[in-house]
Amino acid sequence: MKINNKKKVINHMIFQLVLIVLLLVAIITLRFLDYHLLSTLFVFITLLVLLYGKLKNRFIFEYENSGEILSIKSYQWLSAGKKPRFEMPHRKILNIEIKEGILKKYLVILFSGSSEKVLRMDIDITFCNENQVNLLFKDITKNMTMKDH
Repeated sequence: MKINNKKKVINHMIFQLVLIVLLLVAIITLRFLDYHLLSTLFVFITLLVLLYGKLKNRFIFEYENSGEILSIKSYQWLSAGKKPRFEMPHRKILNIEIKEGILKKYLVILFSGSSEKVLRMDIDITFCNENQVNLLFKDITKNMTMKDH
């Protein structure tokens, strides 16, 4: 099973970049026409859009279950590297849960490390829709219960 949010993240980031460019054009035009107070308002709005973008910090999330190994890649949308952030045999996964914050959503995986210590991995799944999150959770828990049999 494969799940990813690549298209949604890319569309959202392109929209945000276009919005910022339009705001910058509006600022330059307003400055040129001597509307300094209004251009200051647009500077403030542009800074808010940039702050929102920084807080959301969009990550592309790719999940692949190839039977024995669970592989999760998480990377920023313009980065060239798609190195797996998390690869683990299903038998090592102890528990998973979905945690939601104000602007972020995380997949929290507890697993046993090489020294049998319990380790925790938080993976950003903010831009996965509810259906993708449910499929992800169901697939991982299904494989966790299969290892007990």
